[in-house]
Amino acid sequence: MWTFKGVYTGTAKDYIQEKKKKEVTVWALVSSILIAVIFLVMAIFLGDGNTTYIIIILCGGFWSIIFVDLVLFIYFKCAPKCQIEITNDGIQFIESGTTCSLPFYKIDPIEYHDDFIVLCNKLVLQKELLVQGDWVELKILLKKVEESLATDNPMYQIEEPETQFVEATVKEKRIYQKFITGVSVTTPVGLFQYFATFQLENDEEVEYEIGQQWYEKIEKAQTGQLVLINGNFFSFGEGEDIE
Repeated sequence: MWTFKGVYTGTAKDYIQEKKKKEVTVWALVSSILIAVIFLVMAIFLGDGNTTYIIIILCGGFWSIIFVDLVLFIYFKCAPKCQIEITNDGIQFIESGTTCSLPFYKIDPIEYHDDFIVLCNKLVLQKELLVQGDWVELKILLKKVEESLATDNPMYQIEEPETQFVEATVKEKRIYQKFITGVSVTTPVGLFQYFATFQLENDEEVEYEIGQQWYEKIEKAQTGQLVLINGNFFSFGEGEDIE
């Protein structure tokens, strides 16, 4: 296993900031134009020909643009950080507070620099931030993976999960509270589990654990597309894109 963690420095930081600068510039330009158009339309229709109102609305638009650009500038100036783990299953990384994964067979292209490596034009592995594992061994592994991507049998090829799309209707929803002992000294801790029973097209009824978010989202008697991955609940509604 290889683990990278910390704040980027040197040429790796420069590389990230340069790409970040282009991204921020585009966002600043697009948002400024959008805000200007919105407030211009508001000035025309809400100003009602009153010069004072029009000036107030346009000033509001001006300061809104300044605020958005300031937020983007602060985002650009923030030191880029990384939290990356590489295991036999691929690469796990934290992005905007969310854990994402990148399997080895999808890491093309790979860029090699003096003290850092760039994967898929977005993920930067800096030697200085390696807190676990050997840098030379990692470069050897990535070289092998890169070479294998050009073949019909790339390394670490993972079979795509079995995905099913089924038309179904929500029959019942229920919450189960499971108590865990040994966590609290005085009283056991309650753990809530959320379930839904679906009636399939062949009238078969199947229950799945769906999580709190989906429990609150779906309604009894609702009909939609039930998406299962490897036989487990994934989503329910109008359908989801599965990668």
